[in-house]
Amino acid sequence: MIDSRSKAFFSVMLLWLFYPDPLKAQQVMASTPLHLFFQANYDSTIIYQSSSSWYESPNYLIIAKQKERIYFFTYRSPYLGTAGVNYPGKLTTSFSKQEQRFRSTTPDTNRYFLPKAIVPATLLRSWQLVRPHQLWALKDDQASGQATNKCVVDDGDENTFYLIDRKAIKTASFYAPDFFEACLGTDLGRQQAIATRDLLRALQRSVIER
Repeated sequence: MIDSRSKAFFSVMLLWLFYPDPLKAQQVMASTPLHLFFQANYDSTIIYQSSSSWYESPNYLIIAKQKERIYFFTYRSPYLGTAGVNYPGKLTTSFSKQEQRFRSTTPDTNRYFLPKAIVPATLLRSWQLVRPHQLWALKDDQASGQATNKCVVDDGDENTFYLIDRKAIKTASFYAPDFFEACLGTDLGRQQAIATRDLLRALQRSVIER
């Protein structure tokens, strides 16, 4: 029989064989068809995912650059705000089924993936403010190693950034960044994450409705 220590050793060896580089392991986790689409067709892309303990499905705001043009997309459920609301005519059941269908769908260039019209000058300025090259050096919660023992928050928001170029896909995650920024003090990585999140949300509000 194999004891627990031997099992742990074999588990570590398997992880090393399949994921010799921790960043590569992150890349595999992030590489949905949608992520790979951007890697193959755009020079640089930033995908922002907002989630929480009660909603972990894709909820993406996406800004991407190809040559000199900047683009903005969303990938999110059109039924996200219908939960807990009673609609007449069996709409509640219908919306719930559609939401479940969205959750079971792998992110791709499907009907949930939508381009958004925004004034080109606004897009260009936003891209410049995001400073993609600085984002690639971003240290997230895990990389910063900052102790959070004195600050406790339940059901905080999870903010994940997928940084994509032709060569790699990098993931950076921040849990309840506003809370920890107020509780722990200034952290440059956390501040940059908050600023990027706020900028992408502002872009979403500036979409031209047609």
